[in-house]
Amino acid sequence: MRRSQYLVIIGFAVMTMGSIVLMLLDGFGMTFAELTKDPVRLMRLLFSLVFLTFSLVILLLFLCVIIQEGTRLQFNRKLKRILNNQSITTDETEIGKNLQRLSRKLKETTSNLQRTQNERIEDSQVIIAQERTRLARDLHDTVSQELFAASMMLSGLSENLDQVPLATIKEQITVTRDVLDSAQNDLRVMLLHLRPTELQGRSLVQGLEMILQELRDKNALKVLFEASVTTIPKTIEDNLFRIAQEFISNTLKHAKASQLEVYVTQDAHRLTLKMVDDGQGFDPVKVAHVSYGLKNIEDRVNDMAGQLRFISTPGKGTAMTIQVPLIEGDDDDRDSDDRIISG
Repeated sequence: MRRSQYLVIIGFAVMTMGSIVLMLLDGFGMTFAELTKDPVRLMRLLFSLVFLTFSLVILLLFLCVIIQEGTRLQFNRKLKRILNNQSITTDETEIGKNLQRLSRKLKETTSNLQRTQNERIEDSQVIIAQERTRLARDLHDTVSQELFAASMMLSGLSENLDQVPLATIKEQITVTRDVLDSAQNDLRVMLLHLRPTELQGRSLVQGLEMILQELRDKNALKVLFEASVTTIPKTIEDNLFRIAQEFISNTLKHAKASQLEVYVTQDAHRLTLKMVDDGQGFDPVKVAHVSYGLKNIEDRVNDMAGQLRFISTPGKGTAMTIQVPLIEGDDDDRDSDDRIISG
């Protein structure tokens, strides 16, 4: 109970006992002046008044505690029903109205969460179906056609091996090898898309180092990687990792590059990812409206409130620079300091 409530109870008890004294004096036809002439009777009266006042205060406090406890138990029961998403009945008091509003808000929030979860599940299923369709189309349009072409060339060569000059045989084998190399490269691009898009407990630098090392091991691509970062929010790490995968995929599939450079730097207010290849480049204006990969990169940068810049000229490679603002206090618990230079 609050201090003001105690004062109200004591004041009420004093006023009640004062009223009783006045009624008794009036009933017996006595005045307070007459009562003061007998000190013994006055002391007894004062003692009785103090005792009765104290008893009344204790009684009122006890009643208040009982009422408050009952109210608390009733409130907890209703709150428990609200948390269990059950309907409640309340009186017309302010607390009752607030409980009803709380119940409605909680039901609305639960309904919205369920709807959002269902939408995410549906979106995930749609994305999976689209990805399967894309992979099937890519396999048919690239790897399958290339393997079929290589098979036909080798079959035709084997049937006429005795009549074909040695120089022609060597030329056909070279062409077939180039076709198979192209099919192998396309398969690597698809496998890159099939890799997990999340870092799975790794930092951004660790994730980039992993996929770039795989490029070094499986391709003739020269890779340069430099990173100097401290703590990066998890959401930004995941988005930048997926963007890097998309850029690498485009480099392998379309650019025909011999070198890839990746730089990750960080200052007090922003994080910068820069990726450069020396491939055949493209016209950003023409490709922007038809490339799903570039659109995906733009969407992810916008989600991070970042800035994206592509510099590319046909035949002169591609450079991508992304700058993402870092908000103070939006860091993870991870407190790493990654500085890597590899090539």
